[in-house]
This record gives sequence, C-alpha cells and structure tokens, in this order.
Amino acid sequence: MYNKQAAPHLITGFKKFYMETRIKMGLLVFLFVRYKNPITFLKVLKGIAAFKSRFTIGQKIPKLAMVDGKVYMNCNVSGFPSPYFFNPMEMEARKSLQLPNTLLEQQSVVQIALTKKCPLNCEHCFEGAILNQKETLSLEDHQQIIAKLQAANVPMIQFGGGEPMNRLSDLLILLKTAKRTSDFAIYTSGFKLNLENARALKAAGLTSVLLSIDHYLPEKHNEFRRNDKVFSWAMEAAKSAIEAKLVLTFIVCVTREFCTREHLMNYMNFACENGASFVEFLEPRSVGNYEGKDVMLRPAELEVLDDFFLEVNTKKEFKHLPILVYPGYQQRTIGCAGGGSKYLYVDTDGYINACPYCRNKKTHILDDRHEQSIAEMRLEGCEIVENLA
Repeated sequence: MYNKQAAPHLITGFKKFYMETRIKMGLLVFLFVRYKNPITFLKVLKGIAAFKSRFTIGQKIPKLAMVDGKVYMNCNVSGFPSPYFFNPMEMEARKSLQLPNTLLEQQSVVQIALTKKCPLNCEHCFEGAILNQKETLSLEDHQQIIAKLQAANVPMIQFGGGEPMNRLSDLLILLKTAKRTSDFAIYTSGFKLNLENARALKAAGLTSVLLSIDHYLPEKHNEFRRNDKVFSWAMEAAKSAIEAKLVLTFIVCVTREFCTREHLMNYMNFACENGASFVEFLEPRSVGNYEGKDVMLRPAELEVLDDFFLEVNTKKEFKHLPILVYPGYQQRTIGCAGGGSKYLYVDTDGYINACPYCRNKKTHILDDRHEQSIAEMRLEGCEIVENLA
C-alpha cells in the first residue's frame, strides 16, 4: 500500500518545470560567461545538444528528486544547484570547440573501492575473491586519489568496497579534507549506518547513500547476503539517511528468479514506502562470487526489465514511485558510459578498471600513465555489451 507520508522526495508538474527552467537558464549563463563570442556560443550549444540527445533515453521522465534543497535527475549525477553541476557540460563544450581537456577531466563519475573489509560475503559480490585481505591503500593514498580526481574536476565520487563503513573514521577524514567541488556517495549494505553516523557523514560532506537491498522480503534478502541481520541494518540505514537529509537510492541485483513484473513492482513500492528517491537495477554478471556461473539474464528477462523500466519512469500512474535507474538499458541502446567514457572504477589496490565487472586492470590511478590507460579502455570497449550482442 502506498504510504504518502513515507514517500520519496519527488517533484512533478509545475515544480519540476520550474526547476528544469532554472537548470536550463543556469546552463546558458554558465556557458555565456565562458564563451561570449556569439558564433562560439552557438557552436557550443549545438555540441551540448548533440551530447544530450545521445544520452537521453526515450520518453522524458516526469519527475525529479529534491533533497535538502537540491534537485537530482539521477543517483549518479550531482545535484543542482552546485558550482560543479555543469562540469560535464563544460567538458562537452570544450570538445565541440576542439579545446584540450584530459580524459580524466571527461569523467562524470569515479567509483573508488575504499576497503577490502566486509562483514558479509554476498551471493553476487564482485569483490568476493579479495574480501578481508590486507589493505594496500592507506588514508594518505586515498587523499591523494581524491585530490587528483578533484584537480580534474570530477563532479561525482563514490566510495565502495568491501563495505566502506568499515573505514568510517577514514571516510570522515576523507570527506572533511576534500574540496567542496564534488558530490560524494557511498555504496553500503547499511552496516553501522545509524542516525549518529549518517549525520556525521552528512556534516563531513557526504551527499548520497546507495543502499544495497536485494529483496523486499527480509528472509530473502538475508539469505542472499548470507547474514540474518543485514535486512534490519538496511532498514535502519534507510531511515537514518532520510533523517540526515542524504539522497537515498535502493540498489537491487535482479536475478533470473527475481525478474518478474510482480517482484519488480513489489520492490518499487517497497522502496517508495521506505523513502528512496531512486532505485537502481543491476544485472548479475559472471564475476566475483558468480564467476563461472550461468547467471546473466536471458533475452526474455531483459525484455521484462526494459519494458518495466520505461513503464515505471514515464507513466503518470507511477509518478509517486522512485526514479528508476537502469545502466544495462543504456549499455544496450545508446552505449556503455563505463570504460573511461564517463565512468571509471578504481579497485581496492588503486588500479583503474573499466567498471566493477569488466576486469581489465590498467595502471595505478596515482601513476602518470592514467591517460594512456583510459584511452586503451575506450578502444577496448565494453566486453559485457559485446558478449550480449
């Protein structure tokens, strides 16, 4: 049953139109300040329009998330207003004018695996082979990584693992010492994310919580995560994130068993009732604990997901539900944003990878050869999309 009082922070109708108008006007001012020549300005606008058309998926989504005074279109995109919201547009403007910018500067999101430590060993964990081994990156190493990313104006930095809450004290220091030129998010199972810690993370500079919950039924989630307490952790984390005014996303690994319209709709209602502004669907991949297993979704299941994604995001009767984010749909329809196109993954040892699933380890992020590594990844493309073709 839809619980209006527990609904996510979504805006629709006139409020959405007003905020979108503010964003468009803000972008025009942002660009005009930098490119005052009318011919140059028009060229930049055309380049950005081409970029937006490439990364726009079908019908327009009639809702936006609004948390703590900022608007969010996607759980992997910075909020508006902020000084760095238009950074990706600035990179596209420079590309359209053939002005120099580095490949690292062109990244919109970088995910950093903060730790190898985790109290769980989930069925689908892509880091299953290295869990709870000795850490190789110190707090100072991570500070250098963040400084390098922020020097390249990366607007969204995400911490994963392992379980990043295992390094809570380091996480707080990293957030406090970072510049206010990026949004920061954590991927978590909910471990240790009580209200006190959520408020401390918010005060230190955290923006978002990406909370992994793989079923709306407690016993099923606990079984998947191989721990009988993890569902209760997640529920406390969700409530704490909302009270701390953090953007809340529920992330679910959609297995073959789970991939029915009934399960998917139940999950969306569950996420709505617990205040999530976004839900992200991830597909199982044959890596980590799933390595060598036949787990990838088949064409009929992918069709179910694709249809559900478009339906829930565009039909008016579902405007109260969280915004659904589904990277797999983008991969198959308009191309993968990973592999150094707009996204990079930095593993637990500090090496650049295309994403957590395409394990094409390149140079260390702190080496000077990162530009060559990103260029190589772009040429290699997404192996997952190629395997599906």
